[in-house]
Amino acid sequence: MKNDGFIRFISTPLPVETQLAVEVRCREVMGCDDLDKLKAFCIDMMKNHARSELVLSNAMMRMLELEAKLAVIQTPPIKNRLLYKFRLFLEKLKLIRQIRQYQKNHSHRE
Repeated sequence: MKNDGFIRFISTPLPVETQLAVEVRCREVMGCDDLDKLKAFCIDMMKNHARSELVLSNAMMRMLELEAKLAVIQTPPIKNRLLYKFRLFLEKLKLIRQIRQYQKNHSHRE
């Protein structure tokens, strides 16, 4: 896997503003003495985490699908001449059979 792809994208550090906002929230939790408030905050955090995991998982699956499609598109087609000749031979046989059947049907009518 390339180092400049998706792994680098998800492992980028948080901006300083976000780090500070998280630190402020952590200090609010540490300073809180109300147990019910802490329980509610924890429950909200767990639900939010589950939603975030689902979104990230779906996004990663979609990216993998798109990368696989891109790899298929970028791969040059492999021409198997033997298989191509065999398929062409079968098509010719089918056409010859149809022509013979057509001639047979029309020759009986006369």
